[in-house]
Amino acid sequence: MEEATKRISGVVHRTPLQRNERLSMRTGAAVWVKREDLQPVRSYKLRGPTT
Repeated sequence: MEEATKRISGVVHRTPLQRNERLSMRTGAAVWVKREDLQPVRSYKLRGPTT
């Protein structure tokens, strides 16, 4: 896992959790979303060669 972390560290950034007020109000629960759309590659899941 550490090796993989080092390999993608220049591409992937930690993304924040953000409370979604509209969904929280509609559901009556605290709804948080992970802002993967803030990745520089604009992808929810990185894809590509692993070697």
